[in-house]
Amino acid sequence: LKDQVLEERMLIRLLKWWPKVCRIERSMERRGIRLKEAIRFEATMGEPVSKSDETANSSSTETEDDVQTAQVHRLESILYYTPNKLMDLPLPEASFPPSLQKEIGLRILENSVYQEWFSSLPFEIWASFISGEECMSEGHPEDVNIKVLTVLSKHFDSLDSSWAKRGFVELLPTNSPCVLFDSEGLSTLSNRQTALPKELYLGTSDLSAFAGVGVFHKVSKRLSKAGVSDAFLLAMGVRTTISIDFLFLHLDTLSWNTNPKPLIKYLLEADLSPGDLVKLRSTQYLPAENDETHVYAPSELYLKNDKLKTFPFVKFLQWPTSEGMPKSHRDFLTKLGVRVDVPLASVMSFMEGECKKNEGARDEKVYGAALQYLTQRLGPQGLYEKEFSSYKSMKFLPCIRQNLETGDVMKEMQSPAACYYNPSALVMGFSTLDPQLDTVHIATRTKCSKDPSCTVLIKRLIQLVDISKAKVDHFEKNGGSDDEERQKLREKLLTLFEVVFLYLATRTSDFDKRDLAALSKKAFIPCESRGQVVFYLPSQVFFKKESSSAQATSKDDHDSLTETLFQQIQYNAFLSSVGVKAEPSLHEIFDLMIEKPDEVLDSLGEAKYKMLLRRIASDPPFKHITKQIRSCPFLLGYLVMDEEVASGDEGGQKAQYVLARAEDIYLVDNSFLRRQFHMLVSPMEQTLEEFYNKIGSKYVSEVVKKDFEVQGSTYQDTALTKSFASRIRERRPLLLSPTNSSRPLLPNAAKMLDESRLEIVQAEKIQAKYSFERSSKHLKVTCCSKQGPRQNTIIYVTTNPDWFDIGSAIGALILQRCQLEDALLLSQLLESPLETLRYRGFPVDRVLRPVSKPQPPPPPQPVETKSATHPEASGSIAKGNSPSETNDHVPHPGKNDEEGFESIIKQMFPSCPLDVIQGLLGPNPTKEKAREVANLLSTKIPPSGDETKMQGGSKNKPDTDSSTLPSQRSMEDDVSGTDDNNSIIKEDKAKKKKPSGLMGKMLRGFHHGAGSGGKRIINEQTQNVSQTADSNTPSSPEHDASTQDSLEAMLNQAVQSSRSVDNAGVRAPETLLRSLPQGLERGSDGCEVIPAQNIQPFKGPHGNYKSRNGVKVFSGASTAPPFLSQNFNAVERFSIVIHHLATVFKLHLRTVAIYYEPTGNTIAFNSNKALYFNLRFFCALHQNSVDSYYYACYSYWYMTFAHELAHNLVSAHNKEHGSFTESIAALYLPDFVKLMSQIP
Repeated sequence: LKDQVLEERMLIRLLKWWPKVCRIERSMERRGIRLKEAIRFEATMGEPVSKSDETANSSSTETEDDVQTAQVHRLESILYYTPNKLMDLPLPEASFPPSLQKEIGLRILENSVYQEWFSSLPFEIWASFISGEECMSEGHPEDVNIKVLTVLSKHFDSLDSSWAKRGFVELLPTNSPCVLFDSEGLSTLSNRQTALPKELYLGTSDLSAFAGVGVFHKVSKRLSKAGVSDAFLLAMGVRTTISIDFLFLHLDTLSWNTNPKPLIKYLLEADLSPGDLVKLRSTQYLPAENDETHVYAPSELYLKNDKLKTFPFVKFLQWPTSEGMPKSHRDFLTKLGVRVDVPLASVMSFMEGECKKNEGARDEKVYGAALQYLTQRLGPQGLYEKEFSSYKSMKFLPCIRQNLETGDVMKEMQSPAACYYNPSALVMGFSTLDPQLDTVHIATRTKCSKDPSCTVLIKRLIQLVDISKAKVDHFEKNGGSDDEERQKLREKLLTLFEVVFLYLATRTSDFDKRDLAALSKKAFIPCESRGQVVFYLPSQVFFKKESSSAQATSKDDHDSLTETLFQQIQYNAFLSSVGVKAEPSLHEIFDLMIEKPDEVLDSLGEAKYKMLLRRIASDPPFKHITKQIRSCPFLLGYLVMDEEVASGDEGGQKAQYVLARAEDIYLVDNSFLRRQFHMLVSPMEQTLEEFYNKIGSKYVSEVVKKDFEVQGSTYQDTALTKSFASRIRERRPLLLSPTNSSRPLLPNAAKMLDESRLEIVQAEKIQAKYSFERSSKHLKVTCCSKQGPRQNTIIYVTTNPDWFDIGSAIGALILQRCQLEDALLLSQLLESPLETLRYRGFPVDRVLRPVSKPQPPPPPQPVETKSATHPEASGSIAKGNSPSETNDHVPHPGKNDEEGFESIIKQMFPSCPLDVIQGLLGPNPTKEKAREVANLLSTKIPPSGDETKMQGGSKNKPDTDSSTLPSQRSMEDDVSGTDDNNSIIKEDKAKKKKPSGLMGKMLRGFHHGAGSGGKRIINEQTQNVSQTADSNTPSSPEHDASTQDSLEAMLNQAVQSSRSVDNAGVRAPETLLRSLPQGLERGSDGCEVIPAQNIQPFKGPHGNYKSRNGVKVFSGASTAPPFLSQNFNAVERFSIVIHHLATVFKLHLRTVAIYYEPTGNTIAFNSNKALYFNLRFFCALHQNSVDSYYYACYSYWYMTFAHELAHNLVSAHNKEHGSFTESIAALYLPDFVKLMSQIP
């Protein structure tokens, strides 16, 4: 097809054929555009063709007639097919020729196949095209003109929106003579029957009022008959009344020059176009009152109003005074532009001119009336509301301002943006509205703020501070020696800022953090310091406490610290929001200590400074130990020669103290080594020592180096070395037992004491060298150990060796770190006879030669419980209803092990009743539990007659041969303290007292009540006893004191037997105890209920399942974790109380825990000798009063501690438990009182 030119007939066939092909083969439709681009065809003679579509290869020799008959077109140049309503009208070149379209058919061209080929001719495109044709530009031929106008009118009327109609009219030739009119015999346009639309009038217009004044043409009646609407003609510009120019051209023929009423009446009744109204507003044709020489435009005149007479520049419209003005006339005049109110610009210009006049020359009455007129038209929906914003910086408001230097009040004019209507702002030098005016009304209408904004206040405050500082500096630099002038300046500044802060306090709620951020690092608070005014940061100043007469005598240490170290001022709400606190936090005091430790010590003194260190140690105000903390000399170090001085003993010599770094202070764990060298030591308090060590202080034993030198001849295989080797070989299992020391053993500890690798050598003399820094001391010792040349260990001993030196030497071989108590224990294990060790509770037989378990006795009556697999779980229970009981009898598992331990301990202590042993062991006893019971009984039960005989038989006199070991001490030696070989052990023995028979009676209280039946601790077996705990046998005071000492020692050991909290939590079922002692009631059924416990670890914000100070935290029911998450600050406060009380009872923090259980009545409970305290009761009773009424809080939980620790001895809540609770509370009461005196 690219090379062919189709005839019109072939083109028609092709266009009809193509949709059929595409319907059969859909893929052909994609090639349609390419096909259209390739088609060329010959146009029929007489069809309009664009010159751009002529073929490029047409012969240049063709004549004009040949071109018309053989003109070639491209099909791609045809874009539209024509709707039927436009077929008989002129069409653009890009549309199908009407003849060709009729042959093809409109239905074919509307087929979807030709959707990308052709589209329907848009009416707007056709309208633009027809506007340039002769029928519209010249108005002929008339028939075509009428048809075109008819089609355009119908399309105009079909449009919905006025916006679409206006856009459509813009396409039409409104400035061309395109509208026909009826000449009616007039000769002015005899050669043409069309005119511009704006020169014509509608055929329905009534112009009789203007007859004889001029000639008016009306639109031809043929247009209305053809269907052209009046609305379309009006949109084209056809008029309904005379033009305003024509009207004013003949104003001199009308009688309304001085009386505008007839003119206004005509114009009101006339149908004026928007253009007419514009001309009426801008033309000067209206008279003014009292001015007959000029006429004015409507916008230059005002309707009469007495309020406008205030302004001398106002001109009123001339109107007959005897006639009122109808509302319709008033509204029309207002529409034309006659003013009712004075423009804001004119009012403000008048007031500005008045403000420039001197105060005497200004008419205050006229100015006040103008200000009132202005404010009445401001405010919501006011006439001037939108425009007034541009005048907010204009100074036209009468104001007053106080001179802060002299205190005088001055009058001035200020803008609404620069003044305020609250007179309190005067204290900061701001301008406020004159109080003689209606300040609230004027301020509301002019949008004058009541008070300065927060940003402006902060800026002005900083300016006042800078000016005040400059005044102080200027006074001091210019020879400020006049004390009277300095006092005046000080009083003036302090009074000024006191008033300023009081005003700012009334605005406290308006400030936010961003406003106050600039003040947090600005020293703006003036205080008197040494007779001068000094400005401080908010963090450096604190509020004074309002102390009554009762409070004045009970001022605590914290208040004393605040008064001594910081500036104090009266409470102010604004300063509180800036950051001034009621009292400094521990963190702030600590920061001051780090920054200025010497000044703090000088201000407080040594006693208060140490008290402050205790507070910091008990609750460190930092998360991490920084380099600054380690390197800062803020710790108290003591240079003493007696430990009693360092520990605060007033009877000793006063110690010298200095401030030093942690690394320069040492912790005394070995007083012997400390006495050898001059060194700074820490106060001998456990809390402070732990704090010093945490920061970087080291123990004395770590920094003092030890070395041994063997002098003189050495001997092997002597009686002494053989005896010593035999003793080590015999006691080796005891020495290596991990239960004998809390210190961990070395990995090769067993090899170090192996017989094949250990060599004992006797030496004449052993010299110990102790080195510290550049000093050293040489002392004589009796035993030491060294590494041999063949990777063996050599122990050197001298004649008459000291067992303590032997214990130290062996401890250095097998322990990772050997302390004094470890050396003492090892020396006891080597020195004491086996019978003595067995009597003291060491499991000698099980370690040295394990024995088989004896046959268990008949099992006792089991406890009636819901579950017997759980260890002891007793607790303090608030009053409540008891759960229902159960009658199921559950056998006790693991009973054989329990009875095996009972038999072993019974063999070791035959004088102790079996039921007491069973009660102390508890249910399901472990080896550790059995060892604790054995240790407890070894120090409390007197030996039986057989035991005494055995001890006497084994007691030996010291061997006179100096080549043998010192004799073993028997039980009697240990009690009486007759051994002179070891001074340290001798001092320890001197403090012990011989147990009495009353101790056995006291221990029987575990099983029997006082004068009544008793209850077994676990098996709860009721027995009748004929004897009571009391005895009629006379007792001496010494005997009673000894008994009391033994009781206290037993209680202390029971308390210290507390175990670590189970990290996995506690799951204990409810337990029902039926058999109770006589005289103890538990409701109507006589049962005691141990509530169920089910708690699990709570991770907390620190992520380690602990509080900040290391107390473990658990949660109970499903509602507990959300409560703990939202109230973890309560956990932190409770943990401090628990920490302090654990220190009183000398318990490690791993033995106590906090949990939250929202249900039940359990305040605390003891599970397997670990203590758990319910946060719910702390929150309910003491959270809000722990600071102000800490005595009540600490007393409550102190007794709860004592109650739960008593469960380490007895499980049930019986008389024995009550007695133990009282005894424990009394035992630790002095430490508790000491704690109360130290809490700030």
